[in-house]
Amino acid sequence: MVSIPAAEKQKGNIPKVILEFLRSSGGHSMMIKGDAGTGKTTLALQIIEETSEEMPDYYLSTRVSDEALFRQFPWVRERTKRDDILKAGKTFLKRAKDVPEAPESAARQQVTLQAAKDLLRALNTHDNKLMVVRSELQKLEGQVEAGEVGAEEEGGFFGDVTDEEITLDLGVMLPELEVAYDLAEANLPNKTLMVVDSIDALSERYGISQSRIINTLQKDLAENSGTNILYTLERSGKTDLDYLGDGVIQMLSEDRSGRRMRQLVIEKLRGQSVEQWKYYFTLYGGRLNAFEPTWVRIPEKMGKHAPVNDPSMRTVSSGNKYLDEYVGGFPKGSLILWEFDLDVHQDVVRCLELGVMADFLAKGRGVVWLPMYATDYSLVNSQMGHLVGGSLGTNFRILDPEKEQEVSYPFITAIEGEDAGQDLRMSSINYMLAESQAPRLSILGYDVMEGLYGQDVFKRTLQHIDGMRRAGHVVIAIASSTSSSLASLREQAKIHLRFENMGGCVMMVGMKPHTPYYYLDFEGQEGKLPSAKLVPMI
Repeated sequence: MVSIPAAEKQKGNIPKVILEFLRSSGGHSMMIKGDAGTGKTTLALQIIEETSEEMPDYYLSTRVSDEALFRQFPWVRERTKRDDILKAGKTFLKRAKDVPEAPESAARQQVTLQAAKDLLRALNTHDNKLMVVRSELQKLEGQVEAGEVGAEEEGGFFGDVTDEEITLDLGVMLPELEVAYDLAEANLPNKTLMVVDSIDALSERYGISQSRIINTLQKDLAENSGTNILYTLERSGKTDLDYLGDGVIQMLSEDRSGRRMRQLVIEKLRGQSVEQWKYYFTLYGGRLNAFEPTWVRIPEKMGKHAPVNDPSMRTVSSGNKYLDEYVGGFPKGSLILWEFDLDVHQDVVRCLELGVMADFLAKGRGVVWLPMYATDYSLVNSQMGHLVGGSLGTNFRILDPEKEQEVSYPFITAIEGEDAGQDLRMSSINYMLAESQAPRLSILGYDVMEGLYGQDVFKRTLQHIDGMRRAGHVVIAIASSTSSSLASLREQAKIHLRFENMGGCVMMVGMKPHTPYYYLDFEGQEGKLPSAKLVPMI
C-alpha cells in the first residue's frame, strides 16, 4: 500500500493536446472509453475543472449518489443538485401541462402548482435570444411519444427534495437531455461542456440506442450549437461508436508482474495535430497525472546540498527523501543494485549518483567512485564544490585507470586497471578514506569495469563487496540491462532498483523490495541539483 502524504496531493495533469482540442473553435465530441477503474470519470471531471472558467458545464452522471465521487470532487455535489432540480422541474411541468384544471376544492394545490411554474420559469428565463438547434431532439422525443423508440421508464417525477439530497424517479420524455439543451442555450454565445457519464447507462435508462443518442447530440449541440460533449463508454478496444465522435481516448490498465500499468491512448482528435499519442499516467492522490517525457539538466551553479536524515539507526539515506520513504533507505552493510535500461539518459544516472554522494560527504562520510560513464573531472570538481564545499580530497576518491591526467585533482586516485581485486582491496580503501567517518560508500559502474577488467569482473570484486558489507558500509553497483554481471548482482543485492524508459518517461521499479512503478519527476528545482520526486503509478 502506497501512502499519500498530505503535502504531496496531486493537482493532476491532463495532456495539453486534449484541452487544446476542446478549446478550438466550434463544438467537439469526445469518447472516453475503457474498462471499469481505468480513470474515465476522473479524466472527465478534471477536464471540467481545467475548463470551468471558460466553459460552463453540465455533468450528466448515472452515479450521482456515489459518495466516494463527491468526496474526491466536492464541487460535483452542488452541480449535481442544480442539474437535478432543473430535471425534476422539467418533468413536473410537463406532467402539469396535461393535468385538467383543478376543482375548486383543490384551490390550494393549484396555487402551489402555479408558484412552482413561476419559480421554474424564472430559473430558466434569460435575456439572451440565441437558441440552440433542437431539431434532432424534437424528432427523437416525437418517436418516444409515439412509442416507436425507448423511454422504457414511464411515469413522472416522484421523489423528495431535502437539504441533504435529492431523490428522483425520472421518466417523462428525456429530462436530462432537455436540461442539457437548456443550459447550452442559456450559456450562448459561450461554449458549454457537457459530460455524459456514462452513455451506456443513459442508453439503458431510456431504452434508446447509444448511437441514436450520440447522433442526436452531435448534430444539434456539437455541430450546430458549438457545444463540447464528452461521453464515457464502459468498453475498451475498437467499438462501433468510435466513428461517431470527433475524438476518441482509450484508458488502459494492465498488469506487469503484479504491478499496475496505466496508459492513456489518443486514438483520434479530428482536426488536431497530435505529436504524442500515448501517455503513461497515475491516479495517485485521486487525480489523473499524465507523465511528461523526462528531461533533466544539471545546472552549472547549484545550491549547497541539505543532508537528508537517515531513516533509522540501521539505514543510511539515499540522498532523496522520496526514495527513502518508499524503499526505507539503504541498510548498512548492504549491496544496492541500480539497473538501467540502455535508453535511460546518462544525466538521470548522474543526478542519482551526485545526490547520494553529496549526502554522504555532507555528513563527513567517505566515498569512493568508479564512474559508470566517462567523466569530466573539472565538471565534477565544480559540481561537488557547489554541493558540499571545502576540499574534496579528504573524504572523496575517484578511481581512474588512466596513467596520466592533464590536470591533477586531489580526489583522483590512479589504479592499475588490470586486477579489480587489487584495485579495490579494503586496505587501500581504508587508507584513502582514513579521515572520513563510517559508514562509507563505494559506487561501482560495472559496464565500464567489464570493459576494463573483463566479463568476469564480478568475481574479482566480490572480495571488496564482502569486505564493505562486513564493515557496515554500503556498495552501490550500477549496471545496464545488458551487463554480464547483472545476474550475479541481482542475486547478491539487498535492494534492487530498476530504471526503465517508457515512452520517454524514466520510471523506477523496486524488484527487491517489490514496489509499484514510480515516475521520476525532476521539475521545479531551479538552482539545485535535480532530485527526483517519485510519483507512484497506482
